[in-house]
Amino acid sequence: MKKIFLAIMISASLFSCSKSETKVNEQGSTESVPECCRNKSAEILFPSEASAKLDSLAGKEIVVRGFVKKVCHCSGKKCQLADNDESEAALMVMAGEEIGKFDQSLTGKNVKYTCVVKENRITKEMIAESEAKMAEEAAQEEQKSEKKSCCSSDTTGKSKEKEHGHCGKKKQNFEEMKAWMQDHGTDYYPVFFLEAKSFEVME
Repeated sequence: MKKIFLAIMISASLFSCSKSETKVNEQGSTESVPECCRNKSAEILFPSEASAKLDSLAGKEIVVRGFVKKVCHCSGKKCQLADNDESEAALMVMAGEEIGKFDQSLTGKNVKYTCVVKENRITKEMIAESEAKMAEEAAQEEQKSEKKSCCSSDTTGKSKEKEHGHCGKKKQNFEEMKAWMQDHGTDYYPVFFLEAKSFEVME
């Protein structure tokens, strides 16, 4: 119900023409121009510029261009878009229904996307469930390791160390999310991404 209400509010704001400005026409007289009809040409943003104001762009269509650092090898439905090939920070761009999936050939190229800014909310309940699942999996792995001989191959230890490092990063992310919720007085953490409707490879 909340999502439906939000969609209605976004639609209403996009098509509202309550504010206006005055311009001079060819005959020299003035006429009122609705705010929604001004600046029809969309501003092209770099990923870093879009990231700085995604919370205010949720539900809106934007144009963003940048360097494709990576296209998902599994599904091809998402890619990482950065300002340039040296940028570490990147925005997640998902392929919309119009596109289906991205081709691997986009990796390493400068691409311009027409996207809709989407918001995915991670709730406290979702984090609690993930933490409980991680704790259960860790306990199971611990039991397995205890059954193995201490003379077993060292690759098991390396694998375990790698797994713990991955879990440690997830736990840190969860703690940061919970701290953000507390600071902002909400019960969810917003994660923004771009859903691409079309794209163009830049020269």
